[in-house]
Amino acid sequence: MNRFDQMDVLFVGAGPASLAGAIRLKQLLREKGRPESVVVIEKGGRTGHHNLSGAVFEAAVLDELVPDWRERRDRFVVRALANRVERDELYYFPGKRSSIRIPDAIVPAAMRHRGDLIVSVSELVRWLAGVAGEFGVEVYPGFAARELLVEGDWVRGVRLVDRGLDRNGRPQSNYLPGESLTAGVTVLGEGSLGPLADQVIRRFDLDRGRNARLVSVGVKEMIRLPAGNAFGANRAVHAAGYPNLGTFGGGTVYSMGENLVAVALVLGLDWKYADLNPHRELQVFKSHKLVQEWLEGGKVVEYGAKTLPEGGYFAVPQLVVNGAVMIGDDAGLTNVSKLKGLHYAIKSGMLAAEAIFEALVAGSCAREELQRYEARLEESFVMKDLAAARNYRQVFARAGPLMGMPLSLVQRWLPPLGNRPDHVSLTPRRLGGNRAGGVDRLTDVSFSGTHHREGAPAHIAVIDPALCAKCRERFGLYPCESFCPGEVYKASGDGLALSPSNCLHCQTCREKCPYRNVSWQVPEGGDGPMYRMM
Repeated sequence: MNRFDQMDVLFVGAGPASLAGAIRLKQLLREKGRPESVVVIEKGGRTGHHNLSGAVFEAAVLDELVPDWRERRDRFVVRALANRVERDELYYFPGKRSSIRIPDAIVPAAMRHRGDLIVSVSELVRWLAGVAGEFGVEVYPGFAARELLVEGDWVRGVRLVDRGLDRNGRPQSNYLPGESLTAGVTVLGEGSLGPLADQVIRRFDLDRGRNARLVSVGVKEMIRLPAGNAFGANRAVHAAGYPNLGTFGGGTVYSMGENLVAVALVLGLDWKYADLNPHRELQVFKSHKLVQEWLEGGKVVEYGAKTLPEGGYFAVPQLVVNGAVMIGDDAGLTNVSKLKGLHYAIKSGMLAAEAIFEALVAGSCAREELQRYEARLEESFVMKDLAAARNYRQVFARAGPLMGMPLSLVQRWLPPLGNRPDHVSLTPRRLGGNRAGGVDRLTDVSFSGTHHREGAPAHIAVIDPALCAKCRERFGLYPCESFCPGEVYKASGDGLALSPSNCLHCQTCREKCPYRNVSWQVPEGGDGPMYRMM
């Protein structure tokens, strides 16, 4: 590439979808001896720093992308292959001291994970970035894109965040204006609630006629256990019930090798309690008698949070415009019935790459050429799986957890079910009960490695303080004090004080604020969490 600010194909976000897409595109270009440049930019300071997931992974998609990956025997591959699920268990927790193991024979096929690999997505991303480099993909961490470059009905690239501004937005001596990166095709793979994906969806009305998106938030701790612990290796546990919050979600405990376990709680953002705190509920989940036994003697070594797009088949927007496509979580490709999205993200990146390659060969990156991506996606296992679970999340949103469970078994035969946006569900109701104990939120935030430059402009802001006062009057508190996994929001005197330096970049606040009164922008490149094992 002769100039950094001009490239043929630009992937925004170095997640699994983008890196898989960049690898596949370079494979195709190399086969035909074509010279087009493929660039991936990532807002995290290093690849993997901003990547977090479950993740129980259906690895067959890697066999297609990198056929010899199992023979490479590097650190990620060795760990992943050693961490195959051999014990796959589903529990229902009626209360704090009771548990029911669901017999394997009646567990729905979509919720069976035996033979899958339990992986760290942070490590997977670092490995994919290395593979991408082998094929000539240019991967640049620390480059944060703030806005799309649009000319008429064409996306022409992105503009990066300005650097070196003080907290009032004034240039300092080290000021660097955000560069404009132009590309023949811009691929948006930022992850869940991607700001640029939101821009392109609004600009081109890509979600017209689609369901409102539904989002969950997952909070996760990596816990190091003593040798000879009760949980063991090669084990994946999913649990529903306690803490019974009247919303869609559940807990997971996965072995991660080397006496590490990943403990997480995923909750649909359509909860009704004004004081529900996902981090606190993770501590409540860990207090369950059986989970306590598994985690005895353990120590938290890492913490993080992310959102998951769960609207499903009927919420997936149009994914193509002139000069741009959306992939992975930006496209909403999560199958809630399987509790998975990772292999869908990778496959979507590969399918997008094939369509982009054909567009480059044809000499046009217009929508009509790039729409081959949507056609391929619709014919693939990705959309077939999503179509089979097309009403899964909606039955829980409409009927609640108890009625939603049996209805989920017949959801595919129901007519299309609509849903309300998550933020309208909040009420003044309080959870109540004793929810003390466990690790406090700020201590856990310190385990995330989150860092934002002191003196930088705040990337989170309240749009209208008057609406915050109205919110407090309506709910009797500031709901954002509770629902933020990073404790960014805090009541202070008669107002609300913000600590953007705590931000985990999950963007729960954008989606759950009942008045949509939060502005969240990408901060300077390199700022944010620094996940190592997530």
